[in-house]
Amino acid sequence: MGEIAPADREVVLLIAWADLTCEEARALEIPAGTVRSRLHRARKRLRAALGGADPTATGEDFQ
Repeated sequence: MGEIAPADREVVLLIAWADLTCEEARALEIPAGTVRSRLHRARKRLRAALGGADPTATGEDFQ
């Protein structure tokens, strides 16, 4: 698959590390729909890089 685009990576960092919602991630000055699209695209690439594992799954998801 390839690397995550810088714009997509920026959204992932805001959502995952800063614990922002998609609405709060609008700090990037882009529409919320664009934030969600970038997040979806980045998650898809992360799952592929992890061999299909969901990078957002918690331990509770495996029980």
